[in-house]
Amino acid sequence: MDRFSVHEASAAEFRGAVSVRIHVFVEIQKFPFDEEKDLHDKDAVHVVITDRERDNAVIGTLRILRAADAVKLGRVVVLPEYQGLGLGRRLIEFTEHLIAQHPELQHCQTIKLGSQYDKRGFYEKCGYLPRGEVYDELGCPHIWMVKQVQHT
Repeated sequence: MDRFSVHEASAAEFRGAVSVRIHVFVEIQKFPFDEEKDLHDKDAVHVVITDRERDNAVIGTLRILRAADAVKLGRVVVLPEYQGLGLGRRLIEFTEHLIAQHPELQHCQTIKLGSQYDKRGFYEKCGYLPRGEVYDELGCPHIWMVKQVQHT
């Protein structure tokens, strides 16, 4: 049996996802706490990765936001002690498959995300391409990354 599970978050897992986001983005990366949880959370589809060896604790997450003809991934994060195990890629691949299959997202042709500039290589390995210029978000350089949805 696989130690890790990637799936849509339950209400309890959403709380765990927010805790992971706060730990990484606020405590480690020093982004403002007030910016971490926002009004978009209530409208987003949340995806988590859990660890069965830690009582199914949430160890990574992202959210999917709907836009006119695209979906936006945000708050993509895996706890530091789990990075380098291919779990971020599994999280992204599951989410791409979910988007391609989701009836409410069939109109979406593009997936986009605002990557921290120093993390763009990870997204490039997942097939995303940089678009536009580097921009500042809360004092951290970011760049838009895009990928076409592969509807099945």
